[in-house]
Amino acid sequence: MTSRFTKSLFTTFLALLILAWAAYALDFPKWFPFDQENALDEWQEKIFKDKVLYVVETTPQEGHLSAQSHEACSGLLYKMKLDVHKYPLISWSWMVSQFPAKTIEEPEKGGWIEKDDYAARVYIIFSSWNVFNTKSLEYIWDEEQPVGTVLTSPFFENIKLIVVESGKDNLNNWVAENRNIYEDYKLAFGSPPPRYAQAIALMTDSDNTLSTAEAYYKDLKVGYTDESSEQ
Repeated sequence: MTSRFTKSLFTTFLALLILAWAAYALDFPKWFPFDQENALDEWQEKIFKDKVLYVVETTPQEGHLSAQSHEACSGLLYKMKLDVHKYPLISWSWMVSQFPAKTIEEPEKGGWIEKDDYAARVYIIFSSWNVFNTKSLEYIWDEEQPVGTVLTSPFFENIKLIVVESGKDNLNNWVAENRNIYEDYKLAFGSPPPRYAQAIALMTDSDNTLSTAEAYYKDLKVGYTDESSEQ
């Protein structure tokens, strides 16, 4: 119950955390290659149930962020002030090596709660002084739901999930994603987004399923247009 309660306040806590920070990142496009040992210094971890092990792993050629969750739920948050009307694009690469074990099927028995564990998530957060008006767009890699499926979080109706990768065909392979935040927000919420997003976040979690999940992230880029993508 504690896990479900704290997780249900995910967006509220993030909104409060964002609004408490004094500085925003304003230079765009912003690229996170995760190729330096100090790459997470700009990020803050928010723990909801135990700590997911987030580690930057580097090689002479490149780097990535690894995320290993054992019955845990914590996310990494980066604060910014992103004009998604002007710079709507976001891209990243991710790889899943283990999905959380989802076994419950009946929603009336808590299956939908259990299914809100994902090996890989990328959030765009639109914060508000009224934290209950905060909205989040969440891109997920789901084991079962088809690509293009739009879901509403069982914890908070202002969190919309878009399945951008599905199944095990690409298990243990890097997959590149390119999304238009402005258009995806309209798809998920039925109206254009506020002008500014206040944060992005990454999360791998397996607390509801009491299982293990593992994923990797690299080459996260946000705040650009097709015309500025070469900058």
